[in-house]
Amino acid sequence: MACAECWERAIRDDERAVVLFGLPREIEPDPAYVDEVAVERAVAGHRQRLTPVEEARAVAILLRRGWSDTRIAEWLGIRAPRVIDLRSGVLTTKVGKDAA
Repeated sequence: MACAECWERAIRDDERAVVLFGLPREIEPDPAYVDEVAVERAVAGHRQRLTPVEEARAVAILLRRGWSDTRIAEWLGIRAPRVIDLRSGVLTTKVGKDAA
C-alpha cells in the first residue's frame, strides 16, 4: 500500500491521462476476452478463477490431450456437468479448433 501522498498523486495522474487522451472514465470489460496466461496456468494445474470463455478454452485444450470429463473437472476445480456442457460447445465452436 502506498502512502497517502503517493496514492493521491497516482489518482491525479490517472485523471490527467483520462482527460489528456480522451479516455472513458469507466471501461466495460469485453466478455469475449481470454486471458491466455490464466488459461495456461489453469491447464498447468494452478487453481485459477476463469471466466466462462476461459473455462471453455481450458476444457478444449485438455480434451485435445485426451482427458476425461471427470479428470478435467477435478483438475480445473469445476463440476463435471459444466465440463460436459463446455465439451458440447467446444465441438461446435471455433474455440475447440483454435485451442491447443
